[in-house]
Amino acid sequence: MRVHNEILKILIINASHFGVDEAEIYKDTGLNAGILREADGMQDWIVGIKVWESILKRSNYRYISLNFGKRITFSVLGWISPLVSSSSDLLTSWKSIVNFFPLMGEMFEYKMLILPDDSVKVIYIPAAAWVEKSPVTSAMATEHAMSLTLAISGFLVGQKITPIKASFAYDVKPSERGRYLDIFENVSFGEKENSLHFSKGTSELKTVSGNQLTYEFLLKLCSEKLGSIQRTSGYYFKVKRILFNKESYYNLKIEEVAAMLNTSTRTLQRNLKEEGHTYQSILDEHFVESATTLLSKPGVQIQEVAFILGFESAQSFSRAMKKKTGKSPRSLKAEISKE
Repeated sequence: MRVHNEILKILIINASHFGVDEAEIYKDTGLNAGILREADGMQDWIVGIKVWESILKRSNYRYISLNFGKRITFSVLGWISPLVSSSSDLLTSWKSIVNFFPLMGEMFEYKMLILPDDSVKVIYIPAAAWVEKSPVTSAMATEHAMSLTLAISGFLVGQKITPIKASFAYDVKPSERGRYLDIFENVSFGEKENSLHFSKGTSELKTVSGNQLTYEFLLKLCSEKLGSIQRTSGYYFKVKRILFNKESYYNLKIEEVAAMLNTSTRTLQRNLKEEGHTYQSILDEHFVESATTLLSKPGVQIQEVAFILGFESAQSFSRAMKKKTGKSPRSLKAEISKE
């Protein structure tokens, strides 16, 4: 999973407005302003968590994320920002965020439901692996997204926007609930999802910056960009990226990878099959790539590579390599040395 540079940059800038030194966040995370200035750049999801953890540590304020939402920063939406601002009404602007937020990474997902009475529910879903690894920061990001939805919506139509109800999938101490009531007014905790429920009338409010020609042009651009990403970011590429980014060479179980992708094992298997792959075939491919990379390092011994890759002996490693490539590690290493 990845997160767009623009999101991290805006989070750090917002934190500075609450007395947090940007340099301290960069120090905590290993980032720098230059890295985040890279147009359309992405960072690993662990870096995204580190940014939130640093903001929490440096501010010592658990509810800073609620206040972030009050700062109307369209640029946090990156590519989607001009599309949202040119939408004709709030419903269209929410659809723009829901449909195109994948352009900003995979750590967070939006969904939208049109209910039988034509009211609208926007659902906020941090990735399951994020919730498991850092429940506090995933909750903070959810609060930021939900409060920002209200702030942006209000800005677009020139009036305060209040949902019918705000629901959170986690609980909050009764003494802290007033913070949420101040922003959302009608709030419920411990629900099955994080969501904002809006009336039909609210969803139909016209935006002051709506421009159909601009919207259609930007819709085409965003659609092409998303299509390009999806063509190179199917489940095969997502699984490969997870295997490549993991900190050790042991093989992740498919259940672990499915959780990181915020999906079920069965769904992951089905999607890989539709793309012409199996999880085992990707593991085999990754094994060969990892072994080849390690064998290409000057001075490395075959025995070392075998142990790094989890084999009990050089012999078992050699058998696996011959089975998958038709070559022994020794002959492969010799070929690499000649290149």
